[in-house]
Amino acid sequence: MKLTGCSLLAVLALSAPALAQERARVPTVWDLPVGAHARELPKDAFTDFACGTNGGPPSTVISGWVDFARCRREVATGLHEVYFRYDDEAELRQRARFPEDGAIIDKSTAAYDIPIIVSGLFDEMGFLVGFRIVSDPRVDVAIRENGSALAGPLRARYGEDKFTCVNLEPAEGETPFQGVFLKRQCRQEAAAGGVALFLEARFLRKRGQVIAQAQEGPTQGQFESVTYFQALLAGGVPDRERKLAALPEPKPSERELLAARAKDCAGCDLKGADLKRANLANANLTGADLTGANLHGAILAGANLTGAMLDGANLNRADVKRAKLAGASLIQALLYETRLDAADLSGAALAGVLASRVQLIGANLSKASIQVADLRNGRLNDVNFAGADLSGSALDDAQLTRSNLKDAKLVQVSAWRALLVGADLSRADVRGADLYGANLREADLTDADFSYSRLTTANLGSAKTAGAKFSQAQLPAGFRPN
Repeated sequence: MKLTGCSLLAVLALSAPALAQERARVPTVWDLPVGAHARELPKDAFTDFACGTNGGPPSTVISGWVDFARCRREVATGLHEVYFRYDDEAELRQRARFPEDGAIIDKSTAAYDIPIIVSGLFDEMGFLVGFRIVSDPRVDVAIRENGSALAGPLRARYGEDKFTCVNLEPAEGETPFQGVFLKRQCRQEAAAGGVALFLEARFLRKRGQVIAQAQEGPTQGQFESVTYFQALLAGGVPDRERKLAALPEPKPSERELLAARAKDCAGCDLKGADLKRANLANANLTGADLTGANLHGAILAGANLTGAMLDGANLNRADVKRAKLAGASLIQALLYETRLDAADLSGAALAGVLASRVQLIGANLSKASIQVADLRNGRLNDVNFAGADLSGSALDDAQLTRSNLKDAKLVQVSAWRALLVGADLSRADVRGADLYGANLREADLTDADFSYSRLTTANLGSAKTAGAKFSQAQLPAGFRPN
């Protein structure tokens, strides 16, 4: 009796914003004006700023463009590389609504549907003189295989006939991959004031990347399929000193001003406020009305939100660790990949939350109302759910090791493959639940009611079942309550 849940689908539909709003165009690297200064570049359109590593993964985290000087100048170019990512709000809204949709991959930072690592290149005075785009090797193997295909649309974008290309010979140990060997470099020169382009595509096996004969199919991961693209302003930015002197001092954005006010705003009316990625650590928002507010990626660690209204708010990927949310209302809020470790949510209202992959380690949700919620793949170890109502919720593949579910209401929950090792479910109401393949080893099921539940293939080894009811339940083969 697996709950895909008409009720859950209804919640998804109610909580989802209009598709047209979600699909609003996200700014990309091509919206950055080469030749502009770091002060002139948009503050809020991009995220996750860090020092770059020649098109590789990020290193030192920085606050934004203006921190370019914290990144060492490259030996090859003498420039400062600033890694950044595109806005992921729309993608995470989709993931929150449809976490099992395999078609939704991490494409928030992508070019032509291929995930990329992108960075801006700054001279020593802070002018953007170029950028890099490299197909992202950190993604799933099947997606990474398409990395070299990015070269085609990039050449087309800048005029395929304007590139001069050369096919390079294999280095020692390099061999074809899937019968193809590609190692091509293309250049497009430019006069001063223009943009010079460099493009390299590789589709091959490097030395040592061989197929094990005993293995069926290609060896996972042992190949290289990559596109490396770089655009640089030929001759640099002219008259830099005059341009820099004419620039006004940067001013805080509206979002930054609002965040500053919200740091101490008990009882404030912040309905629908845009506090995306705001730093509200340790803020006092007791009793504040944040209904429908955008707190995507915000830092609320240690904040006091006791009794706050957060119905329909977007807290996807927010940092809410150790926050006080006792008695708060988060009905139909978005909590995808939200970190709520050690947070106090006792007595909170969380009905209909979309919280797949949420992290609640050590949190207190005693007597909370969490009906028809999506908690699939959540990390819920050592959580206090005592007396909480999780009826109709989805807990498939969730980790609930050692969690306290004593006296909890788990009627008709779906908890396929849930990890409940050592959990306390004593006196819990688990009627009609679907615990197919769940691991309840060493769990305390004393006086719990599992009537009409499905426990097929569940692991009940060493579980305490004294007084537990299993009327009309589907039990694992050979299981006998003690």
